[in-house]
Amino acid sequence: MMNDEIRSLATQAFNQTWDYIEKENRTVEETLKMIDLTFKSKYYWSLVGNHVHFIRSNWQVSRVFAEANLLEACLYYAKRVLDDTIKLNLQDFDLFFAYEANVRAYHLLKDVTHRDLMLKKAKAAIANIEKDTDKKYCMLELEKILKL
Repeated sequence: MMNDEIRSLATQAFNQTWDYIEKENRTVEETLKMIDLTFKSKYYWSLVGNHVHFIRSNWQVSRVFAEANLLEACLYYAKRVLDDTIKLNLQDFDLFFAYEANVRAYHLLKDVTHRDLMLKKAKAAIANIEKDTDKKYCMLELEKILKL
């Protein structure tokens, strides 16, 4: 298989995962399919992607585990995303979403102390995002989490 084909498969699996994330009233089978797809995407990106692709794959894995209510796994991957994002000095959306994943995990785990720490850092990351529309989008994402 050529790299372009593998990239296409990685993208397809990533996007199909989002279809399940956004689906209301997922069945158990659909939740399992969502988990399978996110790992499929992550695997393909590990073959042809760069560090950013791999970090974003781990972010999606964390999100999927949040959706599946597998909260320890959600937190495990969220921490991984944040560690790798900081190690590579990624900024803008990547830094915000690294904190966002941790806000989500800690919020769902009802760990208010760590959630609030990550929330403060997520808001600081928003301040460094260039476009105002992107800043607003990120704030809305945090508001959605806090309503869970």
